[in-house]
Amino acid sequence: MNGNHRFNLVTSGYDCYQVDNEIDRYEYHVRELNEKILLYQNQIETLNNQFNMIKKRYQLLVSELQAREKQADDVGRLALLEANNIITDAQKSADDIIDEAMLKVQGYVDTMKKFSEQNQEKTRVLRESISNLLDTIDSYGDLEVPNPFEVTTEHTTENTEEN
Repeated sequence: MNGNHRFNLVTSGYDCYQVDNEIDRYEYHVRELNEKILLYQNQIETLNNQFNMIKKRYQLLVSELQAREKQADDVGRLALLEANNIITDAQKSADDIIDEAMLKVQGYVDTMKKFSEQNQEKTRVLRESISNLLDTIDSYGDLEVPNPFEVTTEHTTENTEEN
């Protein structure tokens, strides 16, 4: 469109057909522009709707992500708590086993101590008995007790003569 459009002059003013033609052309152009404005407004509205939907979806995803992060934290916390409970139970069980083993070892030590005391007592009694026996033997004097394992010469000479 040219803003410098000039109309032909006629006796009673401007040429009506030219002016009407130009007005029709401007009205057509205004209608086209209005249609484009409506089209652009519709596109803007559609884009705004899409933007709002994307924004809502984004917020939903962020909310879901936060919920999952919280769940992951909760699971992690619960796992750590459970692990600590297991460790505590294992330590308590180990302590109980060690205490029980210590009691058994103490029982074995006490038993060995009793056996050792009994052995010392029996050794003392045996030594006393041997001492008494030696004293009794000494009281009989110098008795000659034949050695049964000793070979006498008389007996051997008799055996050799018979052969």
